[in-house]
Amino acid sequence: MRYGMNPHQAAVMTPVDRAPFTVVSGEPSYINVLDALTGWQLVREAASTFGVPAAASYKHVSPAGAALGGSVVEAYTRARDVDPKSSYGDFVAVSHPVDAELAAVLKRVVSDGIIAPGYDDGVVEILAAKKRGTYLVLQADPGFEPPAEEVREIYGLRLTQERDALPLTRDLLDDGVPDDAARDLLLGLIVARYTQSNTVVMVKDGAAIGIGAGQQSRVDCTRLAGEKAQLWWSRRSGEPLTGVSMVSDGALPFTDNVEEAHRHGVTHIAEPGGSIRSPELAAACAALGITWSATGVRLFRH
Repeated sequence: MRYGMNPHQAAVMTPVDRAPFTVVSGEPSYINVLDALTGWQLVREAASTFGVPAAASYKHVSPAGAALGGSVVEAYTRARDVDPKSSYGDFVAVSHPVDAELAAVLKRVVSDGIIAPGYDDGVVEILAAKKRGTYLVLQADPGFEPPAEEVREIYGLRLTQERDALPLTRDLLDDGVPDDAARDLLLGLIVARYTQSNTVVMVKDGAAIGIGAGQQSRVDCTRLAGEKAQLWWSRRSGEPLTGVSMVSDGALPFTDNVEEAHRHGVTHIAEPGGSIRSPELAAACAALGITWSATGVRLFRH
């Protein structure tokens, strides 16, 4: 590895059993690996769930954008277009092999690297030439299955937990949620699973259009996600933003989250529920015409 979290930290990468990817070109840093493996898990799960290509644009172990598409280039273009300012210098994750069309897009944008399950002929040469020949190209092993336990060592302690592999399925959502909104809520749950907590994800038409990540206050997550969603929408339409689905990785503690979500066109919310104020949240959603799904599933990631 080039270095650890920072250039003054040496780092080594050691497979537990077998490596989940091969280095095709370039040399990874510690953060490159974190972005690559987190992004790959997101797009792999999304593509498996929905049966279409998925892409994510990662920065500092959280996605700036994530989306589904009819092709791999459409998925990535939609993902990067969510928050292009934050996607500057991103690490790309795509669920399907990279073709010449996607390579042509990546050639034009500022990006640090990519992970994908394969590359069409001639594509690696195009990508490897980026960043004066230092662009990182990783090939994921689609058949790799991670260990059932995750281990982290920090300051002399070893922490071990089960890997978060709980299925995220339609039956977590309220029966009254329409199919399109259910797709968006499920995509939001997948995105939240691979985003630094606290996290709120707003989704519309198969794209995570606003991600509020890593905030200590839940309502700040909601506000940040909503502002990003509004900015995304303003580039497309002069009409009010509506039909947005919102996911929270943790229980919404107060109704201010619902009110803030409503300001940004949210009509469907999925969150763990189980809070002492959940009845108040359900009532606030009903009063504002928002469907509310208490999934019973928390998706914290640290």
